Amino acid sequence: MKPASPEVAPAPRLQSLDAYRGLIMFTLLCGGIFHSLKGHPTWNWLFLQNEHVAWAGCVYWDLIQPAFTFMVGVSMPFAFARRAEMGDSWPQQFRHALIRAFNLMLIGILLDHFGSDKIQVGFIRVLQQIAIAYLLAFFVVGRSFRIQAAVAAGLLVGYQLLWMFNPWNGPDGPWAMGNQNLGSSFDRWLLGRNYSGFYVGLNAIPSTATVIFGVMAGALIRRAGPPEHPGAIPARRVSLLLLLAGVGGIAVGWAVSPWFPLIKRIWTPSFTVYAGGWTTLMLLLFYWLIEVRGWSRWAFPLVVVGTNSIAAYVLGNSFGGWFRSASGAWIGWLKEPLGEVWFPVFQRGLFAAAAWGVLYWLWRRKIFFKA
Repeated sequence: MKPASPEVAPAPRLQSLDAYRGLIMFTLLCGGIFHSLKGHPTWNWLFLQNEHVAWAGCVYWDLIQPAFTFMVGVSMPFAFARRAEMGDSWPQQFRHALIRAFNLMLIGILLDHFGSDKIQVGFIRVLQQIAIAYLLAFFVVGRSFRIQAAVAAGLLVGYQLLWMFNPWNGPDGPWAMGNQNLGSSFDRWLLGRNYSGFYVGLNAIPSTATVIFGVMAGALIRRAGPPEHPGAIPARRVSLLLLLAGVGGIAVGWAVSPWFPLIKRIWTPSFTVYAGGWTTLMLLLFYWLIEVRGWSRWAFPLVVVGTNSIAAYVLGNSFGGWFRSASGAWIGWLKEPLGEVWFPVFQRGLFAAAAWGVLYWLWRRKIFFKA
C-alpha cells in the first residue's frame, strides 16, 4: 500500500501572475473591440494595436498568444514543486503533464468546431500550441538555468536553420508571405491542407522556447525571499534580472529583425526572443507592483479573470458572437446616438463586462475550471 502523502501547507498563489493572466484574458474577452475605429483620425492607433500585423512586425495584439504561452511556463516550477512536496514521483508528474496536455488539446479542438458543420482537426489555436509546448517543456522543469537556456537556444537555432535551409522555400526566401516554406509544407503533409492566414502548426516548436523562458522566470521568482533563507534571492535582485532579461530579449530580437523578420504567424525565432522580452517586462511590472511593493488591491478585477483563465477563454471564444446577436434587440436603439463607430465598441465592451460578471460569480463560489 502506498503511504499517505504528508500534509503540506499550500503555497500562496503568485497574485502578480494571476493579475497578468487576467490582463491577457480580459484582452481576449474584448477581442475586436476597436475594429470599428479603423481609419479614425484620432483613434486609428487603437485599431492598429488590436489587430495582428499582416506579416512582419509586432503590435500589442501579436503579444497576446506569446504572453499566454509564457505564463504557462511561469506557473510550472510552482505547480510541479508543489506536486513534489506532496510526494509525487517523476513518473506521476509526467502523467499529470500528459493528462493536462491532452485536456488542453481536446478543449482547443472542441472550440475549433464550435458552430462548424464538419470535422477538421487543426493545431494552430493557442490551446493546442500550449499543449504541445507544455509537454515538451516539462522535461526541463527543475533543471539548472544553464540547461534550460541551452535547450531553448538549441530549439530556436535548430528551427532557424531548418527554416532557412530546406527544399520547400520559394524563390523569395524562407520569410516571404505565403505557403512556400517549411511550416506550410509540413502541414500539407500532415493534414493535406494549409491554414488560413499563413499560420503553421510547427509554431509549437518555438512556442516551446517561449514556455521555457517562462519556466526560467518562474523558477527565478520562486527563489525570491529574505537573505536569511538559504539560497534565496532578494526580490529587488529578481526584479533587476527580469528587467535585464526583458530588455535584452527586445534588443536582440529587434537587432536581428532586418535579416530575420519578426513574424508572429510563423513564430520566427527572432519574434520568439523579441516577444519573450516584452512578456518578461509585463511580468516584471505586475511582480514589482504586487509582490515587491505590496500594491495589490487595484489588481482584484484582473485576478478574478486570471484565476479562471480557461473559463474566460471559453467564454470569449464561444459566446461573444452569440451575445452580440442576442443583445441587438435590447440595445439596438443606441446605434443612432453612438453611431457606427462607437456602437460596436460599446457592444463588445458590454460583453466583456458581462463575462467578467460571470467570472466573478464563479470566483465568489470558488468554482475554478482547470485543464
